[in-house]
Amino acid sequence: MADKTMIMLEKVMDITTYRRKLLTSNIANVDTPGYKAKDISFKNEMNKQIENLKNGTASDSPMYNVFESPNTMANRDGNTVNLDIEMAKMAENSLTYNAAMQIYARKTRMLRDSIKTR
Repeated sequence: MADKTMIMLEKVMDITTYRRKLLTSNIANVDTPGYKAKDISFKNEMNKQIENLKNGTASDSPMYNVFESPNTMANRDGNTVNLDIEMAKMAENSLTYNAAMQIYARKTRMLRDSIKTR
């Protein structure tokens, strides 16, 4: 049976990778008339993954609930991307991904070391 911690760390990395794609798209479309900034809720997506793991219904290809970012007002051309907000979200998302990756790598090393000592 797979280690639940490792599974959840993988889910964190999956969610943050998907979110990075959305945020990158938002930033790339900062000057696109009518473009609506999109996002997902990391907390809600993690809660779904935890419930799926508890119920044994975890999926390798989850469906994320993408929504238009509610915290931004449209400018004259209807674009809702606020570059400062998107960059802050990107920084937060990167920190979460990097933390999960570091823990995952550390846990992998510990498992590898325990196998070598046997």
